[in-house]
Amino acid sequence: MKITFWGAARQVTGSMHLLDLPGGTRVLIDCGLDYEKRKEFDERNANFPFDPKSIDLLVLTHAHIDHSGNIPNLVRQGFHGKIVGTEPTLELSDFLLHDSLNIQRMEALAKQKSEWRQSGRKMKKGKQPQVHTLYSKKHITEMLDMSFTLVYGEEYSFNDELSLSLHEAGHILGAASVRFEIKNKNKTTVVGFTGDLGNADSKLVPNPVAMKGLDYLISESTYGGRKHNSFSKDAEQSMLDEIIETCVNRKGKLVIPAFSVGRTQAIIFSIHQLYRAGKLPEIPIFTDSPLAIRSTKVYQHNVEFLNDEAKEFQEKNGSLFDFPLLQVIEDEKESEILSVINEPCVIISAAGMVEGGRIQMHVRNNVGYPENTILIAGFCAEGTLGHRLLQGQDYIEINRKPRPVFAKIKRTDVFSAHPDHPQMLNYFQESNDGSLKKIFLVHGDADQMGILANDVKHTEVITPEKGQSFELN
Repeated sequence: MKITFWGAARQVTGSMHLLDLPGGTRVLIDCGLDYEKRKEFDERNANFPFDPKSIDLLVLTHAHIDHSGNIPNLVRQGFHGKIVGTEPTLELSDFLLHDSLNIQRMEALAKQKSEWRQSGRKMKKGKQPQVHTLYSKKHITEMLDMSFTLVYGEEYSFNDELSLSLHEAGHILGAASVRFEIKNKNKTTVVGFTGDLGNADSKLVPNPVAMKGLDYLISESTYGGRKHNSFSKDAEQSMLDEIIETCVNRKGKLVIPAFSVGRTQAIIFSIHQLYRAGKLPEIPIFTDSPLAIRSTKVYQHNVEFLNDEAKEFQEKNGSLFDFPLLQVIEDEKESEILSVINEPCVIISAAGMVEGGRIQMHVRNNVGYPENTILIAGFCAEGTLGHRLLQGQDYIEINRKPRPVFAKIKRTDVFSAHPDHPQMLNYFQESNDGSLKKIFLVHGDADQMGILANDVKHTEVITPEKGQSFELN
């Protein structure tokens, strides 16, 4: 039996891991888009280092595009096996994949227009040129048609040599860790994949559940080398402090780049809690992301997948997210109107790394004013606009135009959807009941992995490179 790490190896995006079982079954765990080097996007994602037709089963841990985003391309290139995930994961993936396709199309069109301008060619009025994307809407539909769902803890027997179960990962709605039992002759080998784990006591989602009886564990390590530093205050108090400092004291705008799935819902839920407690100042709260709006509806009708705090709040208030001060922006023209609003307000918009989406417009319109705050509430991969903002640059380039940075640039860990160093060590300890032989670290920068690996006791830790294979005995 062999595992090969084809993505998220010593980097965060592009999760894709291949299990080759003794009897010939091939299992792919996640198939995400690699965003690590934007200029190499097509080169990194267009083709696969294995034959898609050879894959029998694909297990999708959660809906985020760096885990799901290349599945339709896999289908386009001949994959015809089965896909399994939780019901919320597949429902959210439908929205996210269509959104990703739209972004691909827009970026390809912008690139083509730029190339045409440079060459002196003119585009015919009313005619959009054909542009290359990794997949089409047809392939998303085909992907969903070959998918089925499991509930947490349900054991599924794929064939004589493979059974699996999904377990709460606590990252976003429906996120799962995967426990494989592989039979070879008279021996059973148990392999666990964490997927992306959640932060302890996160808003909305349950805490991660450690898998037991493992021989091997493949684990994320996004924040494996750091300790979250904002947990002296809870999420509501932290958000209230930011709102008061920016919107009340400085009379500015608080702009929050947030991932459409997971982060936006946690932030809105926290602000709603402040409102119900009578603590929220009377200022407008805008959420400006069509994808986030659709995803929020998925959260609302899947309350049974959420934690006790969310369930109790839903029962008491009738809604997790709706309250009078919240204004939902769907139309693009309404979004543009926010640029001329001079009163203090909070704007929550995607994408979380400030790479594409409406958030770029909001950052562009507000980053040049000292009374405003840009609050980064999640991980930003190196090279992204969000990462450059956090580096303290005096100028940033948005849509090929430089913008001076006078707004306060801040980050917060209270909405982090990944565990930190102490939490990861605790998870490993809970997972190890004496049988764990090796831990493979993925989905993290090399330095984060190194710090985490050095502090793991009693178990061998490996940080594989992309394309590296290991025998699992």
